[in-house]
Amino acid sequence: MRPVSLTTPKPLIKVNGISFIDTIINALKSNGIHEIVIVTGYKKEQFYETYKNDPDIKVIDNPWYLDGNNITSIYAARDYLPQSFIIEGDQIISNISLFDPDIEKSGYAATYMDHAPEWAIKVENNKILDFTITGRDNCCRLWGVSMWTLQDGERLSELVRKQFEDIKDLDVYWDELALSRCTTDFDLCIREVGSGDIIEVDTFDELVSLDGTYIDYKEG
Repeated sequence: MRPVSLTTPKPLIKVNGISFIDTIINALKSNGIHEIVIVTGYKKEQFYETYKNDPDIKVIDNPWYLDGNNITSIYAARDYLPQSFIIEGDQIISNISLFDPDIEKSGYAATYMDHAPEWAIKVENNKILDFTITGRDNCCRLWGVSMWTLQDGERLSELVRKQFEDIKDLDVYWDELALSRCTTDFDLCIREVGSGDIIEVDTFDELVSLDGTYIDYKEG
């Protein structure tokens, strides 16, 4: 997301006046969820300053954010995983019903696609059967929103701890730990996502296409 991200961490970048992460926070609060934990790394002081007066938000540090993949962030937040939503902070959320707190089964937000370019899963009777990080035809595409029951969250927390402390392999996505056990340790479903419910913005050109005011950055 350079050059914008050189001064602003991606979740705090604003699109049409509201930051990525505030679309998430607003959706959570609209569903009566007021215990919100933000895991920070890059330019963490900006998160502390932005949310210092919000009693619903707790900001915690990930001191290992340069040492591995997102397993390091979820390890920092491992005590909060039971009965939770886990949400990547760089998405725009437009459908607040995604965060309906009535969670009977653990699972992921996903969209059926003719071709999913990444994080593709096979689903049968609303049960996740397998996954691949690369693309696949006629499948579901996972988004960075998942929900966890108390029991599954406790199990996930322990898997994360073992991966970090015992195995010491930090070059993994935390989702791999859960999805690789989707037919053994977990019974994961999907919460179907419609077009536009979640928007991922991965490049500066995509940012400009959503908010034309950023064209000045490009020209500058």
